[in-house]
Amino acid sequence: MKKTLLTLLASVALSATYAQTFYNNGAPVAVTTGGVMIVKSDNSTGSGSLENAASGSLKNAGTVVIEGSFVNTLGTADGAGTNTGKYFVQKDWVNNATWTPDQSLVTLYGTDQNISGTGTNTFYNLTDSTPVGLGTKKQTDGDVTVTNALWLSGSEHATTSYWLNVTNSDPASIVQYNVNTSFVSSTAGGRLVRNTNQKAEYIFPTGVNDGGVAKVREASIVPANTQARYYKVRYAENVPTTTTTTDDGYDTIKKSGGIQTVNDVFYHIVDASDNSPADLSIHSDQIADGPWASIGMWTGTPSQWVNMQQVVAGPGQSGSGRIKFTKGAWTPAVNDSVFALVDTIPIKRDFTFPTAFLPGGVGVPVENTYFTIINQGDIVALDELSVFNRWGEMVFDSQRDGTDKWDGHYHGKLQDQGNYVFLAKVRNKQTNKLYPTVTGNVALVW
Repeated sequence: MKKTLLTLLASVALSATYAQTFYNNGAPVAVTTGGVMIVKSDNSTGSGSLENAASGSLKNAGTVVIEGSFVNTLGTADGAGTNTGKYFVQKDWVNNATWTPDQSLVTLYGTDQNISGTGTNTFYNLTDSTPVGLGTKKQTDGDVTVTNALWLSGSEHATTSYWLNVTNSDPASIVQYNVNTSFVSSTAGGRLVRNTNQKAEYIFPTGVNDGGVAKVREASIVPANTQARYYKVRYAENVPTTTTTTDDGYDTIKKSGGIQTVNDVFYHIVDASDNSPADLSIHSDQIADGPWASIGMWTGTPSQWVNMQQVVAGPGQSGSGRIKFTKGAWTPAVNDSVFALVDTIPIKRDFTFPTAFLPGGVGVPVENTYFTIINQGDIVALDELSVFNRWGEMVFDSQRDGTDKWDGHYHGKLQDQGNYVFLAKVRNKQTNKLYPTVTGNVALVW
């Protein structure tokens, strides 16, 4: 099919560096359905741009590819009503005038790109597309709103101190092409904001660029009802110092009696639009972060970290290798609440778990050829035991497999050597009460 482009009263200017600039000096420009408009760079500076200026208009029902920046100076630009116009931008997105997204798709496909301007930066569909580790999409001077879907493709979306609002209440309105490299970072007052209206899990794919490596540590929320509301989440990475106080002023030494250690590397700040109950989960890499046991909340007078109690551990996002700690029926405050992973003080040393085992090892004591609880004096009962590999796949489940001893096999195949994460539910036989969920690592050696 022949593709056409209609341009009226437009001019093309060539800059001193020979980068191509399409300059719309007050003229209407329309790209019809099926049409393609490409603003080329000079292949050396890569600084071509499309500048919509002097009250000009750009109506795009087709495809506009800009091998440089989109600059809306004084005019209007849109996605042509109910049509799904597509914009592909390699450099910055600068909107200082009127931008109407309609049902368009904007793809930012360069390396380091800024989203800025004095106008409103609202997108219908926004795709952050960057090869892993090769760039950041950064909000430099204002909030960004996505009304339908946000796709994160191998990149960091940095809200800086602003908000990234995803107003579509579908739990699938944020898509991570890779759960281990696609994330949203924020500083200071910056937040990832999601609207909700379903009793379903809403993932907040928060994290930080840690020395060029993506460090994704999600939070997730399951509202207790279908009332419309929003939640705001920020992942906070604490810069190591000689003091115990975090960058935001939360002292990891100040803790209640039931907490042994507070994670001083990262924490999450969560805000809700109302006090309706919800299940709150904080996700963790138990190998990289350490075997935490629960969630602590910064609260009280004087403020300190308090164990939230009855926190349950379980597998995180599929393919992430992370686990999540969930506080059910959490009642949020309508201002910032701060949550960190904590290690609790053991009630009794009634039991323990081995740190390694050798399935079928010659000359190895029988009790060391499988992985299970070491029950001191038969005081406790092991109600559940699950083991996960580094990809988050459950390779053993006591309830599913009908035994409380893992022999290192899955589907009849001996698994790879290395570290595995385990979760256990242990009950005191005398009181019939459960201990806090036990988590840790075990090494499979053969």
